[in-house]
Amino acid sequence: MATDLRLDARNSAAPESVRDDHVTADKSSLTARRSFVTLFARYDRQLLGAVGIGVFLFLWWLGTETSVVNPKFLSPPQDVYDALVTGLSPGGELRDQVGPSLRRGLTGFLVGLGLGLVVGILVGSIRLLDKLIEPVLLFFRSLSILALFPVFLLFFGIGEQSKIAIVSWAAFWPIFVNTTNAVKGVERILINAARTLGADRFYIFTRVILPAAVPNIFPGIRLGASYAFTALVAAEYLGATEGVGIYIRSSQEAYQIPSMYAGIVILGVIGVTLNLVLAAAERRLTGWQLGLTSR
Repeated sequence: MATDLRLDARNSAAPESVRDDHVTADKSSLTARRSFVTLFARYDRQLLGAVGIGVFLFLWWLGTETSVVNPKFLSPPQDVYDALVTGLSPGGELRDQVGPSLRRGLTGFLVGLGLGLVVGILVGSIRLLDKLIEPVLLFFRSLSILALFPVFLLFFGIGEQSKIAIVSWAAFWPIFVNTTNAVKGVERILINAARTLGADRFYIFTRVILPAAVPNIFPGIRLGASYAFTALVAAEYLGATEGVGIYIRSSQEAYQIPSMYAGIVILGVIGVTLNLVLAAAERRLTGWQLGLTSR
């Protein structure tokens, strides 16, 4: 008890400036912690994603370094990085193959996007059409794209048209299915309310159905973009003379394993970049919905 009283006496006898310094330091520390928590809460996805990538690269390096995975079959990340830098440098072989693949992939995706949206909106809007062609669409949707390669070659030959057609086919189905379900899934209460207020069919379709369906259409668009670049590699095997798919296959045949993985990494980067662009467009076009549902 006497010790506590002496400590209190010392604290009370401390200069005012010293106490102010302690209070200021405590406030600064608290402010810094709050700023860190706010920053982490705002960018937690990016920060945790970076940590996940770092852990993946470390495990990759550790697996090859300890020979858990044979380095002849899975090149160490530093070797793949060197092959990537060399291939993308001016005059590098990989750099020359990216352009043709991007052209094919984006062209096929845009064709599949347009067809998927138009056909999906028509089928989702017209009930009779939906019931009429549902068995046909279900049949073609169930077919493997690999089984259709000979058909594409017969109709379009071994040129660019067949490769773009394959990519378009792969991108079409997820976009079509999501668009159809999104249009059919618009709540009837919204449509009935617009009709009660005297809106005509065109107004209801453009101002009620489409805006309500857009948030559910975008996941299909992003999935279609992923399918498009997945099918691109297989499409480039069909008589192509340039492209990342050909680069990957020729590297594997020449047993240049780091270069093979460098091509795979490039395809992944292209897919991730396209997905980020589409996600930004989705946030821009459907931000109003986020504002309504986040409360």
